[in-house]
Amino acid sequence: MKKNFLIYIEDPRFGGPHQYTLNVMDFIKNKFNLKVLFSDFENKIFLKEVKNKKVEFNTLPINFLSSKFLNILKYSLFFFYDIYIIRSYLKRNNINIIYSVSGFYSLKILLASLLLKIKVIVHFHDTFCNFIFLKLGFFTKFFIDLFIFSSARSYSFYKNFIGERKYFITQSSIKILKKKKIKKRLKKNFNIISVSNINPVKRIEVFLELAKKLSYKNIKFHIVGKVWKSQINYNNKIKQKMKMYGLSNIFFYNHLNKKGIEKILSNSDLYLCLSKHESSPMSIWEAMSYSLPILSTDVGDLKYFNRKFNFGFIVKANKIKDLEKQILKIYYNKKLRNKLGQNSKNFVLKKIDLRKTMRNFQKNIFIYA
Repeated sequence: MKKNFLIYIEDPRFGGPHQYTLNVMDFIKNKFNLKVLFSDFENKIFLKEVKNKKVEFNTLPINFLSSKFLNILKYSLFFFYDIYIIRSYLKRNNINIIYSVSGFYSLKILLASLLLKIKVIVHFHDTFCNFIFLKLGFFTKFFIDLFIFSSARSYSFYKNFIGERKYFITQSSIKILKKKKIKKRLKKNFNIISVSNINPVKRIEVFLELAKKLSYKNIKFHIVGKVWKSQINYNNKIKQKMKMYGLSNIFFYNHLNKKGIEKILSNSDLYLCLSKHESSPMSIWEAMSYSLPILSTDVGDLKYFNRKFNFGFIVKANKIKDLEKQILKIYYNKKLRNKLGQNSKNFVLKKIDLRKTMRNFQKNIFIYA
């Protein structure tokens, strides 16, 4: 008899962990009676993607944390009510196993499941956590049956807090199409792309500085990412700064669909990531599947992988001169660009292909489920 397996996502604002979770659904939906539960708020994109998966899902008015003061207030005021409605849902649906992608921010689902004695698996997709939740996590770890980390760096950050608990590490992998190679059209510009939601963690202001410094070249910057309500003020500051600099070589796309992103990727020459915190950056893996060289800050296990596969350059985000230097090195040297791009493709085929990494994921999930 199949067990009732619940995937819980408190914050449905679409990003890398959500895309990975959608991939996970394909591999476990036939093994369990699968349900997905997430918040009613700001879920339009994720809701559409879940519907396409044709799995059973529910939404509840669960408040999630963000940098917006009103969200913090609602999260605090409705904290115990949210736990109550989650617990009622778990009991009503006779859930046997919970898989949460929210790390130590899974506090509500952990407390809701405690009295019902439901097994809980928690996936950590980050390398940084709010101090309060870290402290709370030190105690709630005893309610977690299995920890999953998306990178060795993520585990390294949390290992002192989880102690000797059961865990495994698996990169957030992607589906890779091996069939035909996408032919790049002839183009006048050297295109640099980054796919990320617009927020300070992604250091969007540094993109503006680079665009300003390199405005004398035919180098164009393309940033694909959703502007969530909690980041409207930050986005307005970015727009003001763009206007002040008079930039015409940087373009923003407010969450293109998959085909739109694929079109930009297939016509790009370099992927640039300036994020402060990433664990297993799916947007980078996706770019590498298009044979793009990578220029990135030292996030996740990127530096370790780059030593072995040599697919780009790892730099410090506050060193604008170093970033400019590496961009120009790839810009002027087509042979180097092609070599790094081919190494990118080889890396994702060997290490990030979803069909390979899912074997490890399934094996561990089934042991503890």
